[in-house]
Amino acid sequence: MWGRFGLGPAAMRFSWKYGLILPLALPLAALAVFARPPAESDVKSTRYLRIAVDPSGERGFDVGAALAAMLSRPPGLPACLDDGRPCGVSGLVALAQSQPERTDIVGAVARGEIETGLAPADRVYAARCQPAPGTPPAELSIIGEIYNEALHVVARTRIDDVAGLKGKRVAIGVPGSDERRLAERVLSAYGLTLRQVRGVDLGEAAALAALADGQVDALFRIAAVPDAAIADLAAKAVDGLHLLPVTGDAASRLSGLHPFGGMGQIADGAYEGLEGVATLMQPIVWVAGPALPAGLAPKLARALSSDPNRAAMVRGDRGFTLVRPVALRMPAPLHPGLEGIYAEPAPIVMACPKGGPR
Repeated sequence: MWGRFGLGPAAMRFSWKYGLILPLALPLAALAVFARPPAESDVKSTRYLRIAVDPSGERGFDVGAALAAMLSRPPGLPACLDDGRPCGVSGLVALAQSQPERTDIVGAVARGEIETGLAPADRVYAARCQPAPGTPPAELSIIGEIYNEALHVVARTRIDDVAGLKGKRVAIGVPGSDERRLAERVLSAYGLTLRQVRGVDLGEAAALAALADGQVDALFRIAAVPDAAIADLAAKAVDGLHLLPVTGDAASRLSGLHPFGGMGQIADGAYEGLEGVATLMQPIVWVAGPALPAGLAPKLARALSSDPNRAAMVRGDRGFTLVRPVALRMPAPLHPGLEGIYAEPAPIVMACPKGGPR
């Protein structure tokens, strides 16, 4: 029944209201099916879980809505059976709660305002190890990795790799932004500094517009594939537009500077008229904070690791791939209640810089 929550560009786009209303409607649907009033024990046993996600219309919101739908198993529904069909967490109603900005997700979870969230690995790592001045290191843990975003190096100048950006006009983000840090890391991996390119202090939509207008020669962007903004540029047949690969020793160095999950591929045809390239992938992780009840974490992990549940999450969108819940290297520790839940070996938790938080 969850096919309607299919992910991806062709999927139905829900407003934030629907992200909350649909899971909340599940108890009512259960009553209609079984034609009985809720028992007092049902009301008392209902638990709610919020998942902070990207703003409505973004891939992260769609994934969060599908995750919430998969997890929800409110009182009144039959008990789960070991029959190969998807089944969530008994007594749970999960809500995908969109945030005004992606940057708000980790902070809301760390402060205990929301129990869990879907956030990029680099933001989780930064909250633990490189908090803003005056902000304490975040006590965060991970329930599992969910999906990957790809590093896009987009150019419209005649070069074959990132090293060729020397002397070119490159959108490097505004000072202090995530885009600026990403630009510094990518260029550093190729032996370049910001001074060796003609850096332009533009990021996000402004950088994309400048690339389309020919005011910059390249930009760096991490996004799920296909990324709507880059797809729009490709559809406009911007002259010379192409993707640059990130491979070899430079990719290894970059992986050490940034919490990437490993190598991946932007496939041919992902963007109209653009050839695919090898690049690095950054995982989106399901992160938990102090508001998550300790006893609920193992149940969430078991639901996430269930093959029928995972199949239900991606139904209707063959372009979306769930990653393994546990990677070799992760930006924060696994939740302490998950010992023995996953078959994979315990991950290596990325260390904070010397002298920084744990």
